Amino acid sequence: MIKFFKDKKSILAMMSERKDGSMKLLEDDLNVENRSNFFVKNGIDKENVFMAGMIHDSKVAIVDKNSPNLIEGVDALVSKEKIFLAVTVADCVPVYFYDEKNKIIGVAHAGWKGITKGIIKNTLDKIIQLGGDFGNIEVVLGPGIQKCHFEIKEDIVDKFKKYPQFVIFKKDKIFVDLFGIIKRQLLDYKIKNRNISVSKECTFEDAKRYFSYRRDKPERVEVMMAMIGLK
Repeated sequence: MIKFFKDKKSILAMMSERKDGSMKLLEDDLNVENRSNFFVKNGIDKENVFMAGMIHDSKVAIVDKNSPNLIEGVDALVSKEKIFLAVTVADCVPVYFYDEKNKIIGVAHAGWKGITKGIIKNTLDKIIQLGGDFGNIEVVLGPGIQKCHFEIKEDIVDKFKKYPQFVIFKKDKIFVDLFGIIKRQLLDYKIKNRNISVSKECTFEDAKRYFSYRRDKPERVEVMMAMIGLK
């Protein structure tokens, strides 16, 4: 388990690892026990956990204690209540948001589709809607697939035309720096550079520690869980 915002006493932000088992959320999933064990180990009531039912898009939901525990059709969640928000990842970048002054939290599942469709801007917009302030928002980009392994084909190069500096042409291959694009978007939307922390860990590269959809190409998808909660 990896923890983020370690200096912040009022929140708990973390990400499971391969050793914690798969945290997949589908109804036919057999890994409910893994999630339950993870919650128990961290002193979290599962009824206080609200999960995004991701569709690799850019929709964001504001969550409160009356929301359903599984929120369909969204890839990011924000709240200002004492609850836990969760997404799952297996190469996509988990993005954690925290406005300490206004006690607002958020987490986003940022795959290339969501990134190009505006998941970062949409999440920030919801935080501002809840009373957040760009100057106070701190952001952590957790482990995900780094540019050395995120290869794309020519058919989707145009999706990244706004960010040519993050598209790398190497011999006969094309790679994209998703972390670079997310950070650029955060800066464009007024987040201070000093308030952005970017992981250098690669889920594809570290098979011992992380699941990776691109690396493993499993018949049954296995994922990590990214969570943030107000204590």
